[in-house]
Amino acid sequence: MFACMGVPGIPGLPQGEGIPADELVRDFLRGQNLEQLGRTDEAIDLYERAVAASFDAAGPYDRLIWIYQSRNAHREVIRVAEASLRNVRTYPAKLQWYEGQIAAARAAQGSSPQPRPR
Repeated sequence: MFACMGVPGIPGLPQGEGIPADELVRDFLRGQNLEQLGRTDEAIDLYERAVAASFDAAGPYDRLIWIYQSRNAHREVIRVAEASLRNVRTYPAKLQWYEGQIAAARAAQGSSPQPRPR
C-alpha cells in the first residue's frame, strides 16, 4: 500500500509521518456512512484528512466537491478540485471534470457572496 505524507498545520496529520492508504480508505468509507446519518461536518473532516495527505483516489475529493457545491462554498470547491488535479490518478475525462468544477466555481464566485464552508 502507498503511504501518504503528513501535512504541517492540519490537525490529525503529523508532519513527516505517512498515513497508510488503507487507513484513508477506511476514513472515506466512514465518511460516507456519516453523510448517510446526516453528520456531514464529521464526514468533511475525514475527507479533508485524505485531501491533506495527498491521497491519490478520487472518492474523498469528489464528495468534498459535491458537499461544498451544495453549500455554495466556491473557494473550497476550487481548492479541493485543484488538489485533485495534483493528486488523483484517473482518466482524462475525469481530469476534465475537475477542471470544469474549477471553472464553474470561479464563475459562481463573481455572482454570489461566499459563505464559510461550515
